[in-house]
Amino acid sequence: MKGQTSDRPPETDPKSSVENLFNKNVHKSKLVKLALIAVIAISMSIFHMYTSGFGVFEAWQQRSITLSFILLLVPILFPSKFKIRSLNIIVDSIFLLLAVLVAVYSLQVYPDILFRKTIPNRADTIMGIIAVLLVLDGTRRAIGNFLSILILLFVLYAYLGNYMPGMLTHPGFSVERIVATFYNSTSGMFGIVLGAMSNYIIIFIIFGAFLLKSKAGQLFIDLAYSLTGTKSGGPAKVSVFASGLMGMTQGAAVSNVATTGTLTIPLMKRVGYKSHFSGGVEAASSVGGQLMPPIMGASAFIIAANLKMPYIYLALYALIPAVLHYLAVFFMVHFQAKKNNLQGLPKKELPNFKDVMKKGWLLFLPIVMIIALLAMGYSPQLAGFYSILAIIVLSTLRKSTRMSLKDVLAALEIGGKNSVSIGVICAAAGLLIGSVNLTGLGLKFSSMVLSITGESILLSLVLIMVASILLGMGMPTVSAYVILAVLGVPALVDLGVNPIAAHLFVFYFAIMSNVTPPVAVAAYTAAAIANSDPNQTGFSALKICLGTFIIPYMFVFGPTLLLQGSIVDTVVAILTAVAGLFALTTSLSGWMLTDMKIYERLTGFISAVFLMYSGIVSDGIGMMMLLILVIIQFNQHKKNPHVTRFQEDLSS
Repeated sequence: MKGQTSDRPPETDPKSSVENLFNKNVHKSKLVKLALIAVIAISMSIFHMYTSGFGVFEAWQQRSITLSFILLLVPILFPSKFKIRSLNIIVDSIFLLLAVLVAVYSLQVYPDILFRKTIPNRADTIMGIIAVLLVLDGTRRAIGNFLSILILLFVLYAYLGNYMPGMLTHPGFSVERIVATFYNSTSGMFGIVLGAMSNYIIIFIIFGAFLLKSKAGQLFIDLAYSLTGTKSGGPAKVSVFASGLMGMTQGAAVSNVATTGTLTIPLMKRVGYKSHFSGGVEAASSVGGQLMPPIMGASAFIIAANLKMPYIYLALYALIPAVLHYLAVFFMVHFQAKKNNLQGLPKKELPNFKDVMKKGWLLFLPIVMIIALLAMGYSPQLAGFYSILAIIVLSTLRKSTRMSLKDVLAALEIGGKNSVSIGVICAAAGLLIGSVNLTGLGLKFSSMVLSITGESILLSLVLIMVASILLGMGMPTVSAYVILAVLGVPALVDLGVNPIAAHLFVFYFAIMSNVTPPVAVAAYTAAAIANSDPNQTGFSALKICLGTFIIPYMFVFGPTLLLQGSIVDTVVAILTAVAGLFALTTSLSGWMLTDMKIYERLTGFISAVFLMYSGIVSDGIGMMMLLILVIIQFNQHKKNPHVTRFQEDLSS
């Protein structure tokens, strides 16, 4: 799947380099590479833990050091793939040497380089060009051709603007002026996006690595099984529950699928779900991890930075839509299970809830702690730093979770490695933002959108939704969000959309691209585990997620779902949103209490559309239609209480 990335860098071995260094079966020829990865990645994590706990450096210096670590790891984690082995070694060595050169220069010239930010000298210009080329090639290696070519076009646009047609034209800028923006200042690759990465995102990635190394992942899965495993379609509901818990600590769709899917997908197949549907459930559940606080992934920190608000506020505003996503997926799974008479697992095969909590409740405390610290006003850096220390201390209290020195080093290494692909995306996104701001493209794009949609909010939302999904199919969520944040969000804000709702709208649909064929990376990962057709799995995941497509429209037309209103209004908005999701998912699945006729499904769909809009009249009509539908279904179920679609199919 060229052009698409997972949420974490691919590892040639499931174990960390630290663990492999102690493995006697590893070939000696690999030891140097393993040691190099371990030293750089661990150093990177230690640096960011230090700055999180004791204060970050000045913006340009902090971000340049972060980028230096990232560029040093890129050619080792994402080596060249030419057919000639010697050519790979030469190309990767050149990349590594240039990365060292840029890193040393950045350390040497600071802070003098900031005094030359409008007029870079020759050395600045040369190093700036090298740094830009390294970021572009690093993006190609870690993410794929699509994003790297797109960023390159934006860079060239800044230089060749006088050759562009119509409203896209601009006078064009000199190489020195472009380097001044991209390299010598905090307006380009060292801008707000890489700043969020360096200051906040990395420490949460490290936190997630420590949490998983302390065996919290298995705890979440056991907890989900103990609560929902015996219910109708039990393993599918376990997938929804476990993926939500796991997503709280990872904020990444693909790694969420890989972590929970290996356990939930086989059991879903065992109780009767088809392979492609099993993979679809896991993919649909896992994409919600990027929506679920407290750790919502890289994009959320960038949204908070763009909105100039504390991260904890954004996490709070995003909480209700995140819960609604999982509720919509749960509804779809439940109706599908009832429709096909799929039973849960025997209770004797499942872990006991009390035993799970007794053994692992300590591992929940770091998550509670990170939320509490953020709510108390601590910075995300300090909250992450103290919570990591808490994991290490709490893990020692039980033998089953105790972390050895090797485990701690492995967690530091994994945190560093998992930051590389996201870090190079953030640097590349900075180039894009620098080009947009330098050329004034953002205002031109907003004018273009408004001229196409005739200043209609609904048409603008649909257009930007399609753009978010299309961009997300070719690149990671954070890239798709950043591009639309600088191009599409201003148009929505100009139309009067709440700025928080506008940013979350783009973010939401960039996430949904993970389950949108023809390129649905989360679904494809699940398909590999389920041994099913990738496209069929993707369409299954999309169908399961269709209910959630209404949620962003709900919070745009009714920002009270984002806690932008009174308590009474928020409660009413939540109730009508749940009703709308219930109506839509039952309509899409064709089942409520019994099999639904065409007119019943249509009634449910129309009810959901009315409930999408915030207002007494629309909500009243929507609720009345849903009530009528429930009464019809109840009467039909009373007549044939035991008939399911599964049984009808068997009889036919």
